[in-house]
Amino acid sequence: MLANLPDPSLRQPLTLTAVIPLYLCYYAMAVLAILPNTFILKLSLLPFIVWQAWTCAVGLNFSMWLAQLLGLQSADRLQFWNCSFVASTLFMALRSFEWTFIKRPLRKYELQKDQVTPVERPLYVSNVLLDAFDLFCNQRGIGWSWSSNPFPRESTLPLSIASVWAKMLLKFMAFDTSLYIIHRVCPSVNNPAGGSLFDPTLSLLPRTALAAFSAICGGVWVYAFVDSMYHIATLIGRIILRQPAWQWPRLTHRPWMATSIQEFWSIRWHQFFRHFFIVFGARPGGALLGKPGAVMGAFTVSAFIHYIGVWGLGNGIEFSTSGGFFLLMGLGAVMEGAFKQATGLRVQGWIGWSWTMLWTLVWGTFMLDGWARRGMLANDFLPDRLRPGKMLVDSIITLSSK
Repeated sequence: MLANLPDPSLRQPLTLTAVIPLYLCYYAMAVLAILPNTFILKLSLLPFIVWQAWTCAVGLNFSMWLAQLLGLQSADRLQFWNCSFVASTLFMALRSFEWTFIKRPLRKYELQKDQVTPVERPLYVSNVLLDAFDLFCNQRGIGWSWSSNPFPRESTLPLSIASVWAKMLLKFMAFDTSLYIIHRVCPSVNNPAGGSLFDPTLSLLPRTALAAFSAICGGVWVYAFVDSMYHIATLIGRIILRQPAWQWPRLTHRPWMATSIQEFWSIRWHQFFRHFFIVFGARPGGALLGKPGAVMGAFTVSAFIHYIGVWGLGNGIEFSTSGGFFLLMGLGAVMEGAFKQATGLRVQGWIGWSWTMLWTLVWGTFMLDGWARRGMLANDFLPDRLRPGKMLVDSIITLSSK
């Protein structure tokens, strides 16, 4: 699958002159998506964005640019950021495709302090330019007409800025701690060339148990990383851009409490790309095969994005692990739907929780192993002397050995 992708070793370091045309065209597309009667202009601009996005994704090395910026000799331990760069540039192309063929212009709404009904922002030049920048960055559709839930209602009061700071620090600690634990128990994965979670020197049972434990740590690592990045963005939005707290609702809802696969992915896990997966996966899949097709369509798009993102690491790709995990999550959700249709009972309770955790852990272990063998876990996010998780784990080990 996608075997004809260019050789990642041939990528050149990212430069601003190489990516600015893509970002300017993407911003122009966002402006046109807001204005009426711009279909011809959008259709004319779309091929340039698609070509630029593809060229940047497969031809530029974000990690090499980052290494130069930080004064590092090698970018080998920064390859994680290439994965994110590849996925984000392809998102630009696909979002531009959606904006080109929308039936109505996109609209930003305002919700004043004492208002119940949101008000559409008038199309003043200043509003359009600012709203286009918001649309450029906005993944969740907060305050936008294209979202199914533009004004999410929280059951609790919004977090104070001090609380957001505290949560960000806590999540970053969890992120670094979980990654360092994986490196301690599976040293081979801390190699940019890659290494497996399954230690060949161990017998079957301890080898499997160690890989499963590492996968649990890997789940914490992903969850804490996404949440901590979101808290950083929240602080920027609320402190620097002076945005109200309602524009930054919580991102996840305790995913470890999910009592079904459907609940995990539709409610408790982050919904950054929900709209994207619906537009390009669920709608066409549902039109062909009904609800099961919609579910599998959404997870197929997710599988493709994660699969091609791993190519950015530069160590090859394999669909069976990086993409297969998401297809199996879709299969699990379809099986739950079939169970409900056959019995009239929903998957829930402690049995549902056990099923959800087991299904996710089994296939998640193979996915994380695939990531590890491609070098994704061998990344430095901070110098060793500044890593809070490393300090914590090493301190505990030192105290326990006395």
